Amino acid sequence: MARTKGSRNAGYDEQRQALARKVAAALQQEGGVNASLRDLAKEAGTSVATLRHYFGDRDGLLQAVMEGLRADAAPYLAMASRPVFGDVRGSLLAFLKGMVMAWGKHKVGAMYASTLAVGLANRPVGPAFVNHVLEPLLQTGESMLRQHVERGELKIDDVRHASLMFLSPPVFALLHQDNLQGVGCRPLDLPKMMETHVDAFLRSFGAQKARARA
Repeated sequence: MARTKGSRNAGYDEQRQALARKVAAALQQEGGVNASLRDLAKEAGTSVATLRHYFGDRDGLLQAVMEGLRADAAPYLAMASRPVFGDVRGSLLAFLKGMVMAWGKHKVGAMYASTLAVGLANRPVGPAFVNHVLEPLLQTGESMLRQHVERGELKIDDVRHASLMFLSPPVFALLHQDNLQGVGCRPLDLPKMMETHVDAFLRSFGAQKARARA
């Protein structure tokens, strides 16, 4: 029986997600962020017509890529949001060390850099980067910090601002060293930088016990 006009075929959502994942990988290749819809279709092993069927246009495709990245990252971010109670300094360092490992070993950095470049270059896609790539990381930081606040281990009035302050320098450092290859021309001792950053953060937001421990 023919499908009703406008209806979706069985497995539509699964196929859409699979295509978005392939395009996400293509964006991380050399020149991928500037690739045309035709080029992205080729890298994904499909046709332009198929991509238009599932995503409408290139902007719709890029937005779907970022939505898919958020869904794929959700379980890992949930684990990262669990703090180490009783050792706030160790908890904050563990969070950053996990981010550094994910950035390189699990290629999160390549994904982050490619979608950031796409979002900056394409104004309609920028909010998708904010909502589906940047904010999930910031909100994970908020959740972790909030739990320390609730236990009296940190003193923070606005966890959203604090999360942005906590995560911005490490993300900037990782982009500098890894994605922009600063490690070759201006190397940075990342572990030492992370410890210095955490200690500075605790001097600003640590409760009295946390300050004494730091």
